[in-house]
Amino acid sequence: MEERMDWTDIARYFYLTDERMQGISRGFAAEIEKALSRQAEASLAAEKSYAPLPDGSEAGVYLALDFGGTNVRAARVRLLGRHCYIVEKKVSCPLYVPGAYDYRSPSTTPQELFDFLAGVVARVAHRHEAYRLGHTFSFAVDRNELRDGKLREWAKEIAVPGVEGELVNAQLKAALVRRGLTDIEPAALINDTAALLLSAAYTIERVHMGIVCGTGFNACYYEPALKMIVNLEAGDYSGLVRNRWDEAVDARSVQPGLHRLEKMVSGAYAAEIFRQTLLTYFQTPSLPPFSTETMNEIVSNDNDRQCQLLMARTWQRIVPFTDVRPVRNIGAAIFVRAAQLAGTVASGILHHLYGDHLIPAQTIAVDGSVLEHVRGALFMMEDAMQACENEGQSREKQVPAEPFLLQDGPLTGAAVAAALGEKSVFSL
Repeated sequence: MEERMDWTDIARYFYLTDERMQGISRGFAAEIEKALSRQAEASLAAEKSYAPLPDGSEAGVYLALDFGGTNVRAARVRLLGRHCYIVEKKVSCPLYVPGAYDYRSPSTTPQELFDFLAGVVARVAHRHEAYRLGHTFSFAVDRNELRDGKLREWAKEIAVPGVEGELVNAQLKAALVRRGLTDIEPAALINDTAALLLSAAYTIERVHMGIVCGTGFNACYYEPALKMIVNLEAGDYSGLVRNRWDEAVDARSVQPGLHRLEKMVSGAYAAEIFRQTLLTYFQTPSLPPFSTETMNEIVSNDNDRQCQLLMARTWQRIVPFTDVRPVRNIGAAIFVRAAQLAGTVASGILHHLYGDHLIPAQTIAVDGSVLEHVRGALFMMEDAMQACENEGQSREKQVPAEPFLLQDGPLTGAAVAAALGEKSVFSL
């Protein structure tokens, strides 16, 4: 039998040196340039959102729809100008209720899906009042305007036929008309990362970048040359060295070889990476799967006895007390790497925007469970940015870009997008 690995021999594979982070940051910036120039070998995208940054003066009452996961959310949002807003009403409805309905399935028609979405919108709208609606739609689309776009392909277990290749907001409008909501006009279609940035730019001074690190991973930024927000599909970045456990997770995934960065950073894969390392550490052929939320409970539990019981329940095995802290340390190393990689992405965008010039003071909008709920994640993200900025120097130089967690980004951003849709000059 192979000799058991010490926890430090596993954790070191997740440790990123300053030099390695600096290399990733430079590589990411170079990939942005490739994507902007439409080079075929670029692993990033440079998708135009056709949304400029708001100036904070946008005002009015707008409807917002957020469709991108297991729950569909809608809100009525009052933008007050001067960077203030009020969410007047908000509702959330699951796409799937066991034994009742499943609007994700191949047996669902496009009309049924969009009638469901229109019904959610109806719950936040005053009857017979006119509204413009912003739609945060977190799936790949082809577009040439802010108002609408054609669905390229579904993801996240949604497999409704007949929607791919069709205009999304046009189908939503038809569903609203079927419900008699003829005064509601879908005015903007954006993804969740762009919505995060729009929400932050409306409420915070000097913000040009948004990063989402939750179930998935993505980043966007305001591109001055295009005068609009650009979506990078950052989870596809391929300039990374994977370890044996990353490769095992990739091989078991739905799309092996794709979404390399996302599989090393996001919450959808962190627990499986952890599980693969534990197969090695415990020298066992199997362990039951568990969630990243459970992984975080284990890593953040400072009571070793309680943690030992949690591990035993989770993995259905006796965990020696002497293994509790080593196992927690392995999980922590995986989370630290995720936060560091998020920081190197932010640094890469800053390098693209400012090159060797001084970086102006600014805020980076962030969202997602990994950065929000994992203890110390924002600190590690900032530390990675500092390491990348101080290339070849000491760590004394501070990066004047501070990550900031934002709430309700998808809904508020959708409302801001609807306001921008009224005055948008982008339609190419």
